Amino acid sequence: MVTYITKEGDVLDWIVWKHYGTVSVLEKVMEANPNITDEKLEAGIEIKLPYIETVKKTEGEIRLWN
Repeated sequence: MVTYITKEGDVLDWIVWKHYGTVSVLEKVMEANPNITDEKLEAGIEIKLPYIETVKKTEGEIRLWN
């Protein structure tokens, strides 16, 4: 598990996208951080980013399997 310390103006979905490459795991990150109630965060909040295996896709990419 990785811990991220927020900076002024951070938004949770941006943090999730930057770390995982997708926002599809936002709900799992929120479950790991029950103290987070807003998407816009103050500076100095610890966000736990649990290990979640994701499949990164690029726009227009076609996969034969997941």
